[in-house]
Amino acid sequence: MSRTKAKQTILPGQVNKFLKHAGVELIGSGLDEAPMAYKDIHQVMESQKELVEVLGSFMPKIVRMCGDEKFQEVD
Repeated sequence: MSRTKAKQTILPGQVNKFLKHAGVELIGSGLDEAPMAYKDIHQVMESQKELVEVLGSFMPKIVRMCGDEKFQEVD
């Protein structure tokens, strides 16, 4: 899904529910960075298995992304 489509179709409550179920604390994000806006990483890696060697993986527990003015970074 494109970032524009994600902003138009995904609701903040959906993102919060998804992340809470996954045990992830969200401290800042935009709807265009919602997990459901991305392709399934397992499918992507399977289709690229001849090009890459997986050395490890991680599961984040705290997420901070751009998009929420409340948490806007100041340079």
